[in-house]
Amino acid sequence: MIILRNFSIFWSMVLIPMIFCTLAIVHASEPVHSLKIDGLDEAFLEENSQGEYQIVIAGEPLSRMTGAEFSALRDLEIDLRNQKHSDTQSKLHLNALLIAMARIADKPTLMYLHELFESYPERRNDVAEAISWYAKENQRRDADWRILVRSLNVVEGEQAKTVMNVLTKFRRRSNKAQWIRQVILVGLAQDALGQKIASQLLTHWTGVKIDQSTVDKHSPLLIWQKWFSEKYPDEIKPVLPIEDADSRWKFTNLMSELRKRSKDEINLKLGEQSFVKATCVKCHRFGGLGEKVGPDLTSVSRRLQQKEILLATMFPSHFIPEEYPTFTIVTVQGKVLTGMMGAAANRDQLLILTGKGEKHLIDKKDIDEIIPVKKSSMPEGLLNLLSKEEVLQLISFLATLPDGAPQTYRHKSP
Repeated sequence: MIILRNFSIFWSMVLIPMIFCTLAIVHASEPVHSLKIDGLDEAFLEENSQGEYQIVIAGEPLSRMTGAEFSALRDLEIDLRNQKHSDTQSKLHLNALLIAMARIADKPTLMYLHELFESYPERRNDVAEAISWYAKENQRRDADWRILVRSLNVVEGEQAKTVMNVLTKFRRRSNKAQWIRQVILVGLAQDALGQKIASQLLTHWTGVKIDQSTVDKHSPLLIWQKWFSEKYPDEIKPVLPIEDADSRWKFTNLMSELRKRSKDEINLKLGEQSFVKATCVKCHRFGGLGEKVGPDLTSVSRRLQQKEILLATMFPSHFIPEEYPTFTIVTVQGKVLTGMMGAAANRDQLLILTGKGEKHLIDKKDIDEIIPVKKSSMPEGLLNLLSKEEVLQLISFLATLPDGAPQTYRHKSP
């Protein structure tokens, strides 16, 4: 039975069923049913107050785990994760279970959470929230700081508030423009409270205190945008992506459709055909398909969520990987080419891949100037070539792991 603080037994009996009947979103602050944990006697996943989940055995909160208890909780997590048709309640249970496991604060559980974060990108939001609970209630470790910083690429809403708030408690700070920019982007999508927390994190990291007299007139994030552009003039500006008026598809609509899809609806053959039709094969490799001039997408499902894949496809200049910068090459003859640079077979030449997928070889002695460009060489609007179903199947296709692909991927540390 779930115990909620400040509620009498009578009101608990009346209100809790009403809440369960009206659940509409997945978030840890919403109550969940008490969930029986198979394999353990009298073991339940329960909520002791809103958002505070715990494992209870024989009526007592579990504070330390035996090997058998860890195995039972891990098996429950795997069962919930692998459900083909995951409903709202199952997702809520899964999120609550990770938080409850993190709050036990033992080494095997924390290692398991880190493994989930690395191996299952779609779980990173929930794992980050769980690790935030651990960091809030226990020690603040560097390994957890790195996970939380990387989660800034995916967390939204209340989970983003939780992660940013906990990051302000760590002594460690990020001085990389990439992550400072990401905090600004996360904050721009937040309500007033979330923007305040983002601003506090930015001050914590940079040591810069914004003029509070201007905050009433402007959002604190607008002030941080201006500060970032002046501090890092060579970096991509921290602005949310804007869809072109002539774009066939809207990001939010496509993401809504993707989140509704079950595993049974994935059509790998159509996804592969869409990969070719959208001309992705000209620059990208996926398994044995395509060219390996741009980023190799074979293991992209181990690196990015579907949301990130779609975002990078629709707004390629929103984030440009450090290892794939774009340059404009000006020759002594006045010829101008813009694209990614690569090694040529002839050491006296450079290979340039343009946004149209065209390859050009230029003699190094003919190069007059190389200019960095804050814009991806990948053209926008490629998804306009596809139908809605083809877009959805393309993203689902890229979110799978082709035969022969490595099962693990090692991320760079923040």
